[in-house]
Amino acid sequence: MEVPLVEHGSLMLRAAQRSAVLPNMALVTRFDDPPSADELRGEAARLAASPFGLGRRLRAPRVPGARPRWQLATEAPPVALAPPADAADEVRRWLDDELSVAHDPQHGAGWRLAAVPGADGRTTVALGMSHLYGTGRDVATTLYGGLDPVDPATLPAGPPPLVAEALDAAGRVARGARGTAALAGEAALLPWRRRRDGALSTLGRALGAMRDRDPSRGRGSRRRVGAIATVDADAWDARARALGGTPTSLQVAAVANLVREARAARGGAVARTVRLIVPVDLADRDEVPDVTASVGPIRLTSATVLLPGGRAQHGALDDVRAETRRAFAAAADEVRRTGRVPVAPGAIDAMKLLPDDVTRRVVFGVHGHYDGAASNVGVLPPGIRRLGSRVATDAVLMAFPLGSDLSVALARHDDRIQLGVVADPSRLGAGPPLRERLVAELTAWDVPFEAW
Repeated sequence: MEVPLVEHGSLMLRAAQRSAVLPNMALVTRFDDPPSADELRGEAARLAASPFGLGRRLRAPRVPGARPRWQLATEAPPVALAPPADAADEVRRWLDDELSVAHDPQHGAGWRLAAVPGADGRTTVALGMSHLYGTGRDVATTLYGGLDPVDPATLPAGPPPLVAEALDAAGRVARGARGTAALAGEAALLPWRRRRDGALSTLGRALGAMRDRDPSRGRGSRRRVGAIATVDADAWDARARALGGTPTSLQVAAVANLVREARAARGGAVARTVRLIVPVDLADRDEVPDVTASVGPIRLTSATVLLPGGRAQHGALDDVRAETRRAFAAAADEVRRTGRVPVAPGAIDAMKLLPDDVTRRVVFGVHGHYDGAASNVGVLPPGIRRLGSRVATDAVLMAFPLGSDLSVALARHDDRIQLGVVADPSRLGAGPPLRERLVAELTAWDVPFEAW
């Protein structure tokens, strides 16, 4: 198996290797009936067996200008077994340590399974991985959706690797040349005509976003901290409706409040507009894994939600719902209007002639323009709670911020909503830890929950 990494995946890989960005995600499960060490090792072997899941690694290209390529790698990394924790705070610190691990599928396994027994008899298991393996929903479906196993021998071989890399490099150069010509043509037409969706406009918006950053945020750190809450789904949905919103707009409102309080805690401009990035999946497809679509389906785009600054707001959701719908409609309209999905914010074809590090700085500079991210993963497959013969009481997807302050992922299973929050602690300012902030936020919305 030899499959090139998608273009924006190459930028994620560079960001992980050369900056404080951790383009990761994690699945955290909790068991009342603790799995044994042998069962955990067996689960790691199962995860490594799928070439569409975690059974692959990247190798560097041998032809300059080509992309890294996925190869089969079905040997599981060692399971990280921590000694029993004496208190809940120790489990939380352990989770923060796991969330701070840098996963690089080119120079390492790209993922690992870890577990810690708690003083309450429960065992917490964390599966951390690079985001390059796919989106949260696609990875969950591939690893836990009960799909038939795939024999690697049945995968198409494709052209010889050196030939494939040479064609890839030539194609990138050709697209870059065409993009440069289009950019020059647009520049020559100014000021008489400027294309709304042209390369010049896209690049101009990206450079503007890079300049317009909250100066109180500073440089990011390589540390990550997490907080998790389990919420009654019916109560969450009912509360959102009672306030004139939807489950998604309630999530967006909660993320905005966490951003507002972090900004105030670090002495930032409280009145500054809150900018949130919200992934939007426009795909109409069967839930079938596709190893060529690493970092998610090509129909995954993002919406920009703009909300007022100030301190935390816990009232009617009409305005949040209206702004969220506007942002979603604008994202979908751009795809319909242009016929393409902007897979990497700020990137244009002309950048393919530039070193990847230059493009990476632009793309993640645009990501840094956002204050937070809100990802609604939807319903998780039932198998996500199973580990051998054990069934977890909770399963939580954790999405990582890509330059912003924090990210909140919402997913459902059974009759519960799981909220997973990951933040860069350097952006939180002085004040209570992330878990206490999440507790205060959910309490203010008057929904029943358990934070852990």
